[in-house]
Amino acid sequence: MKVLLKAISMCLLLSCGTVTQESMLRQSELYASRIAFGWEKLGCFQLLGNASLQGSNLVARGPFVLWGDAEEGLLRGDFFGPDGRPVVSINGDSTGILIYMPRDEYATFMPGGLHAGEGTIPVIDLVHLLRTAYPLVMEAWEITGSASVSGERIQWIFCALTDRMVLSMENGDIFPSECEWKTGEFTVRASSPDDEYNAWPWSWSTRINDNAVDLELTEINISAVPWGGIWEMTVPIPIDTVDSTPLWQPEFESDRR
Repeated sequence: MKVLLKAISMCLLLSCGTVTQESMLRQSELYASRIAFGWEKLGCFQLLGNASLQGSNLVARGPFVLWGDAEEGLLRGDFFGPDGRPVVSINGDSTGILIYMPRDEYATFMPGGLHAGEGTIPVIDLVHLLRTAYPLVMEAWEITGSASVSGERIQWIFCALTDRMVLSMENGDIFPSECEWKTGEFTVRASSPDDEYNAWPWSWSTRINDNAVDLELTEINISAVPWGGIWEMTVPIPIDTVDSTPLWQPEFESDRR
């Protein structure tokens, strides 16, 4: 009898540590509920940190400040060089994103939002990404319903034309760890030292359209009050407007928008 009880106890212990499809899908449900909680109470915020920028004609390291507004879908940021002068400034709203590089006297406007691969990520979705590491604003039930399990990873798949974006979350993590598409990727390397409902993605590594950016946050201010004119950006040079691309959409329901 003792041997039987010991065997049963051992089986129970082993089963508790086993990763199953059901346990991974439960993790996706918890993740969806956490980020819905964080998104619902998010208003205006300010992110401070350090960045490393590298592109075809740009190499810079220095501090950055990013402002976001989840209610209005606004984004404004400045990345500074070691000398304290702006290297890249961005301004985004529902019409798209304006990127200004004052040292190179170059500015480009991307209609609709950030162009990544063959698709576009709207500004409101970028704000959502900064808070949750999920690249589209979706209902919790949509996020759970579109999740699939591959080994010990949860995956979400998005599409734009012939391109596919795959977002992956490791077993036990509180945020997805990486997202890949044909010509780019981003990785969340760490989260802020808060409980899982209040944590933010803290450290990022990204590669978008041949530009690599590493971000490390030092401060998150969710009670920041922006000053007048913060959402505006003056560009004293001609602006190059690129062609529009379709929005990234969840593959399971590509006609959602």
